[in-house]
Amino acid sequence: MRLALALVVLVAALVIAGCGGSPEVSSGENLAVGKDLFVTGNPGVATPSCGACHVLEAAGTSGQIGPNLDHGFGPTRAQGFELSTIEQVVREQMEIPGVPTDVALNNVDGQSRIAMPSRDDYGFSEAQADDIAFFVTACSGLNFLDPADPETQASIDLCSGLPDVETGPRPPQPEE
Repeated sequence: MRLALALVVLVAALVIAGCGGSPEVSSGENLAVGKDLFVTGNPGVATPSCGACHVLEAAGTSGQIGPNLDHGFGPTRAQGFELSTIEQVVREQMEIPGVPTDVALNNVDGQSRIAMPSRDDYGFSEAQADDIAFFVTACSGLNFLDPADPETQASIDLCSGLPDVETGPRPPQPEE
């Protein structure tokens, strides 16, 4: 059931990506920056970090609201999808503004919230969003892959070798 849902989400995102207005294929290149932004968010912006909502083992996050990214992309990776395809799906999702909802987030308090803030809501630059997409793609779903495979082991080593990220309040960074 989860595999079917993951495939439906992937196909829907690819169809949406083909409708125009999409970012170019992500050109993320800095896993450490992507991990830091995923875990801590954008300093000085009042939205929660990606990891506040999403589970991603490599980031050490355990969000309860958004999809579990390991479970979402692990089966897709195990089936042999190109990482560039997964990265584009991640990047595309960051561009789509969320819709206020009470159901998707299981908001027991009845408050309406945005399901998934867009990249603009977070104030991430294109380069920052690309690095986040690169990190999520490279480091999600690794436990669904064969650890005896040298490529899988290289990914595990790469992602586990990234520096730990301190959580908690950070001072706002000056704008570039």
